[in-house]
Order: sequence, then C-alpha cells, then structure tokens
Amino acid sequence: MSGPDPGPDETLDRLSNTLRILQRRRGHRATSDDVLLAWAGAEACPEARRVLDLGTGKGTVALLLARRLPAAHVVGVEAFAQSQRLAVRNAALNGLSARFEPRLGDLRDRAVLAGEAPFDLITGAPPFMPPGTGVLPRDAQRAAGRFELRGGIEDYAEAAARYLAPGGRAVLLMDGRSRARTEAAIARAGLSCRRLTGVLPRPGRPATFWIAVAGRALSETVEVHTLVMRAAEGDGWSAAYRAARAALDLDR
Repeated sequence: MSGPDPGPDETLDRLSNTLRILQRRRGHRATSDDVLLAWAGAEACPEARRVLDLGTGKGTVALLLARRLPAAHVVGVEAFAQSQRLAVRNAALNGLSARFEPRLGDLRDRAVLAGEAPFDLITGAPPFMPPGTGVLPRDAQRAAGRFELRGGIEDYAEAAARYLAPGGRAVLLMDGRSRARTEAAIARAGLSCRRLTGVLPRPGRPATFWIAVAGRALSETVEVHTLVMRAAEGDGWSAAYRAARAALDLDR
C-alpha cells in the first residue's frame, strides 16, 4: 500500500484531535514515549523553525511537532524503509507533506543531511537495548525500534551535535536505566546537558524514561525534574501529564 488507506496489516488510528496515523497492526506502534518526546521538544524550543527528528519511524513525533509548531519545517531521518514509507504516507494523510519531509537513510551517514542548514530543534528516542541483551523480536520493524541495530544514544548525540544550531536544543529520550549513559553520551558529543526530566509511571516509582535537553553553550548545572504520569489515587492521568497531552491536542 502507498496511499492513505490502511493495508491488510495496517490500522488507521487517531493520534490527536486533528491528526491520524497509519501504523502496522503488529509492528512498532505509537506509545507514550512519542507523546513525551514531542511535548518536551516543543517546550524546549517553542520558536523552532527548523526541526530534525532522528529515527523518525512512521512519523509520530514529527507529526505532533509539525502540528504543535506551525511555523516549523520538520525533516525526519529513518533507516528502516518500511517505516519511512509509512512516514511519507502519514505526512500526506495529514496534509503535512510540505512541512514534514521523511528521508530514508542512516543517521550516522553524513550524506543523508549533506548541505542542510543547522536545526533549531533536534529530537530523538534511540533504541536502548544492545544486541544480545534480550530476545530480538521476529518482526523487523519492532526489532529496529527496540534494539540498537544501527546505533544507540551515543550515535544520536553525535548526530545532534553535528546538526544543531548555536542556540538550538537537542531533546533525547531514553529508558529509565540509562540516565548516566545519556549524560555521558551528550558530554562526549560536545554538548551540554541543561535539563533532565525523569518520567515516573506513578508517585514513588522508578523512572520509566529520562528526557534530556542539551545545547551547545556550557551549563554549570543540570536542572533535574520529574513528571509523574498517573495520579496517586486511581488510574487517571496526573495534572502534569494532562497538561502535556493538552498542549499536543491529544484529549477531547
């Protein structure tokens, strides 16, 4: 399938009040980490005009950012061809082809973005499982989204440093066990970590994700924050996570 209608193994789903997304029924699906990364990116650089989404997949984060930042042009880089084709279709489905450009290529390959001007905002949610640390999914798309088959946080940080504008922000999301690794990767790439947000599923629980905001200018201190997704009582979203979802127009 190449058009806006879902194929036999695809679903057409609501992404926000105004966005729809095609995704594979048993493939790598849109999840809360996409929402968190898009929200954090828009918060870190609300005036961004040029946005780069590393490992853009089927375009979930890029679509949310394109809608949240109406003056921005978003370039996505995706090495897995099946996902990149979905991203192209999702851009067309939502009338965003002129503002979201999904490119097929490996983010470690400088030729993919050769000649591009620097970007105000760069986002990425690297896979976080080195090969051999778990059972590789049989589905190639799911495997690429979870395992570091084409690099991990170190490669994402290096790419962000390569293309980030002087006053820009790089926003990277990793799993909750990878805070030290993420900070080390950012420093090794020559960037300075400005803010870290630990995302907790509930109060008192360990972080499920860490979101790092980095820039070129040296920062002596790192602001550390937490965002709790679910309220202490019941199963409802916390006020903070409801606000993040509302900023992306996710809730009715």
